[in-house]
Amino acid sequence: MRTSYKTKLLLAIGFVSALLIAGCVDTSVNPIPDNIEYSSQIKVVNLVTGAGVASLTLNGQSLGSADFGSEAPGSGNGFLTITSGSKTLAASFATGGNNTYKFAAQTEKKFRVFLVGNDTLNSAVIMTQRYIWQTKDSKEGEALFPDGFGWVAFFNGSSDAVLNSVSVDGTQTTFTGGLAMGKAKGYIKLTAGSHSIDILYNDTEHITFDYTVQSKGRYTVVVFGQDTGGGGSKSPLDIQYSVFTDD
Repeated sequence: MRTSYKTKLLLAIGFVSALLIAGCVDTSVNPIPDNIEYSSQIKVVNLVTGAGVASLTLNGQSLGSADFGSEAPGSGNGFLTITSGSKTLAASFATGGNNTYKFAAQTEKKFRVFLVGNDTLNSAVIMTQRYIWQTKDSKEGEALFPDGFGWVAFFNGSSDAVLNSVSVDGTQTTFTGGLAMGKAKGYIKLTAGSHSIDILYNDTEHITFDYTVQSKGRYTVVVFGQDTGGGGSKSPLDIQYSVFTDD
């Protein structure tokens, strides 16, 4: 049977179209990867009373050591970038034995792990700060880093203190029900410059200090230690504070 004119024409059009489509394929495009590896950023803070210096490893990787009231990586060093997912943090304390803590490093999040408690009973508390891609110079980070302002958060790492409120330059923010150990108050927006901060804890006790907030800076004030009952003579373990730089 002879092929009709219309059939020949359709076959010819189809052949030419196939050639055109093949010519449009971009062979320079990278192939889709089999899997995507997500990242997180982390620091670990040692607030375990009476346990001494903590030597830290995360999934077998050494993070170095952190003194009581200090963090690893240490002050002045950036947060450590790790793969997201399930983690095992091992802490070997100078005078308080060993412990391991399991947690999930949330995808694309920047956070601190606070080790709280004492040398016989301690745990890990995570405080998330932001997505790692919300940086000072990115469009996604504009709301977090307004020019001329900074942010201060508060974390209670002491089993002997309940934080009742914080006053900044006389303006009080009350913590409803109080902040017990392991609890936090999210970021308070402050103008850049020096501020007088007063933390009321255990209904009658105060921590007062001045702190200079940088434009686009983000900080976490941490209360830690224990009530040693030393009166006027302060012990290194007494209720105290530190200010950690987040950004």
